[in-house]
Amino acid sequence: MIRKVFTSICAALLFQGAVYADSNKLDGIIAVVGDEIILQSELDAYTSMRINGLDEKIDSLKTAEYKNRFLDELVDGKVLIAHAKQDTTIQISNQDIENALRNHISGICQQNKIPMDSLEGVLLKYQGMTLTRFKAESRRAIREQMYKQRIQQALLSSIKASKKDVVDFYNQYKDSLPQAGESVLLSKLSIKISTSDKERQAAFDKIKAIQQKIENGEDFAELAKKYSESPDSAEGGDLGFISKGSLGEIAFEEKAFALATGQVSEIVETRIGFHLIKAIEKKEQKIHIRQIFVKVAPAEQQVDAIIARLDTIRNNCKTQSEFIDKVAKISDDNLSKSHNGNIGWISVLELPANIKAVIDTFPSGTITKPIKEDNMMSIYRIDNRVQSRPLTLEDDYNFLSEKAKDILAQKKLIEMVKKWRQETFIQVKGIM
Repeated sequence: MIRKVFTSICAALLFQGAVYADSNKLDGIIAVVGDEIILQSELDAYTSMRINGLDEKIDSLKTAEYKNRFLDELVDGKVLIAHAKQDTTIQISNQDIENALRNHISGICQQNKIPMDSLEGVLLKYQGMTLTRFKAESRRAIREQMYKQRIQQALLSSIKASKKDVVDFYNQYKDSLPQAGESVLLSKLSIKISTSDKERQAAFDKIKAIQQKIENGEDFAELAKKYSESPDSAEGGDLGFISKGSLGEIAFEEKAFALATGQVSEIVETRIGFHLIKAIEKKEQKIHIRQIFVKVAPAEQQVDAIIARLDTIRNNCKTQSEFIDKVAKISDDNLSKSHNGNIGWISVLELPANIKAVIDTFPSGTITKPIKEDNMMSIYRIDNRVQSRPLTLEDDYNFLSEKAKDILAQKKLIEMVKKWRQETFIQVKGIM
């Protein structure tokens, strides 16, 4: 059993890119790429991993043939690392490595049910390797993996998929694309929850008082824990690293990305309330931020009145055409209203948790109870529900766009690696 567990550990290490020489064999350098080297043990481990992933049985003669191809793949990887190290915009700190290493070791132990204090014994017994060496090799592998990921992410962020790219991707791969899985066809009717000037002023006065405390030197994170009205308040308002477009709040994101590290924003107003934002760290195309949020809360009587109105609509609309008629007359969501309330097929797994929890309790042809969505109250009509469906350009354009972008990025990366190979010192000494 323990041998099987250790095999899982080694597989995890190989996935990270870490390889270890057999202590009974003389390891050797088989290639030099810039300042990087490729060891015989690295090629052996990579060959074993790649062959195990193939659906065919490989004899020793074919293994030797494959090794030359796999060595070329390793050279490409080292070229990528060499270029990433020359890119001054890519910074990897020792703390980044230590955090990743800690998570890596913890994940291996949890996955394989190995107590942390027993890991070194397992390593020594089956690999003749101390925990110190294990960590040293893993740090090297993690650093290499991070360099590869960063250069690939930078390249991906520069790629834009046009409508033609998406259509071409879909036409080429539609027969091999996976099914979307359980999906619902939804229509939506939303009523905006407005707030009075009095409620808005009360929220503004509160955030203004918090801003004054920050200017007087009080700690941002502690103030967030004490006063912020967002779910992240317990973590000091920590939102982690965000990328542009990830929050769906353009005004908020623009203010955040305009901040210098350590800077606190002026008061930012969004459709749900007021925010103070602090920039913690910038990395690649992302920024690590904290926030203090004060919501602009509408009067309870108004919310109750909207809920009652929506309940009346859902109880009286017996057909889809009746629902469409109410959407045209009442809905405040202009995007869905322009399509008769229809928002298309959506994978159940992609639904926000609060909406999924409600929709899961209603069959096709029915209308959900009112659901709170930011400054709206909404009801959804479940026009259809299927266990699986093929992906289509009309209903899954965003998903297909991301996949098309991935393909374009892969092609671009191949082109760039070919170019970088011409600019990098490469010496292949031969397979032993």
